Amino acid sequence: MFKENTHDIVIKSDLASVRYEILWWGEAVWWPQNSLMRFVRLTERPLQKGTRYKQEVTLPFTPSWEVEIDNLTDTSITRRFLNGMFAGFETVGLINRPSGVEVSYRMHYEVQGILNNILWFFVFQSMHDKNIELILESLKDYLEKGKKEE
Repeated sequence: MFKENTHDIVIKSDLASVRYEILWWGEAVWWPQNSLMRFVRLTERPLQKGTRYKQEVTLPFTPSWEVEIDNLTDTSITRRFLNGMFAGFETVGLINRPSGVEVSYRMHYEVQGILNNILWFFVFQSMHDKNIELILESLKDYLEKGKKEE
């Protein structure tokens, strides 16, 4: 049974603009420079089902794993964990609200291995949560306060 890790933010923007930006999760100009997560694309464009990335935690002696875009719709992108410390998937989805676009990050996961479970519980989960909040705030700032020169 997968656990769920959730984070939400409302962005005052149009659905099309937010959708475009979430497609480039990990690669976009708005991605925080101090993010603890780096995405390295392993496959060529176009962005589509099957596009693969290596996700790296940017601290010494920390894990990395590969993910693959498993589903791409008008309102979400889902990446499936292929190896490493997690089984499961993560989805960044959009819901059009009167106040703006709600961006929801959902990680459905199972931590693999005893050591990884200990590290996740005591160290990595809180780091992950803070990092996702940083990423969502960076996306919000980018879309609400004006796009920087790309």
